[in-house]
Amino acid sequence: MHFHCVSVGNDRSRQLHLVGDSAAPAETAMESRADDDLMLLARGGVTAAFDTLVRRHQQRVLRVAFKYLGIAAPVRDVAQNAFLEVYRALPHYEPRGRFASFLYRVLLNQCRIEVRRRRSHDEAVRASYEEPAPPPRSDDEVLAGERRREVERAVARLSPKLRDVVVLRFGADLSHPEIAEALHIPVGTAKRRLFDALEKLSALLERP
Repeated sequence: MHFHCVSVGNDRSRQLHLVGDSAAPAETAMESRADDDLMLLARGGVTAAFDTLVRRHQQRVLRVAFKYLGIAAPVRDVAQNAFLEVYRALPHYEPRGRFASFLYRVLLNQCRIEVRRRRSHDEAVRASYEEPAPPPRSDDEVLAGERRREVERAVARLSPKLRDVVVLRFGADLSHPEIAEALHIPVGTAKRRLFDALEKLSALLERP
């Protein structure tokens, strides 16, 4: 993916976009710094610091948004909104070595907002007109699409608590302690929720 990070103005009303794979020289110099240091530098006005944070985390953020919302969702917009909320939080961010947990809490909240928005939009669309039939696809494309939708529907049927642990584990590759920290729950609770979620998904996918 090739996106750019664009600043609008010189205040906190910054417009963010996902950045490309190639780092500018100023951003390359930032790559060895810890997340907290980058947040502090960004707070101090160093634009390259926040761009480096976006580049470092955007792929996992996109994966989490995709697993939470499904293929038809505007996952890039959700990811951008999450990074924008993190940017807005710069003045109040406390550097305690927990940036990833903070980022994924913000992202999950943006995913929930998108779920509510999409539900309202879908209801309005269904009330106004019938959607046209999609263009024809090959048999393999149809099968692959149906399998993806089966998984998406199963994940969507999980409770919010179970869905959160699933997308953090398999979208962001977080460990049990990292999931627990992101969700403010004990590690044992995170393990139990993940076990329950996988059992539920297995049952839903095997159901005829």
